[in-house]
Amino acid sequence: MKKFIFFSTIALLAFATLGCEKEEKKEKVILPEAKIAETLPLMSSSGINKKTHGAGEIVIINSQKELNEIFNKGYLPKELTNVDFTKNTVIVGSCGTAQGVSKIEHNFSKVKDKYEYTLTIFYDLTHVAQCVGFGIIIEKIPNNSEVVFKVNIKH
Repeated sequence: MKKFIFFSTIALLAFATLGCEKEEKKEKVILPEAKIAETLPLMSSSGINKKTHGAGEIVIINSQKELNEIFNKGYLPKELTNVDFTKNTVIVGSCGTAQGVSKIEHNFSKVKDKYEYTLTIFYDLTHVAQCVGFGIIIEKIPNNSEVVFKVNIKH
């Protein structure tokens, strides 16, 4: 009888624990506060200061001083020469590629309390593999904002 009560109790606890776990559908709610003002063309990653930022990472830039620290002298793309940091934030990064890159696409959205920057890289076997720089100019986001970076590869 004690074994029966013991196993019944264990079964009841297991059922209660497992039965209460409810699989929640996480809907991606995209809010309109995240807007790309301008996309930057493919850049040479040699212009990005490797001491301040590593390959495969993004850097969120909210001032001219930060921008000057990220780019090596003489490598600042013309699209970034006159950024109005009172209205805009710049996000740049670099990554190595296993194949040549024919083009890239950018998507920036706000999902709940985080921002998502999705970079889609289109590979092309006719181009040489390289380390590429990329970036976007977006409408101003708060300095302490969390930006999740995702990369999609298309062949």
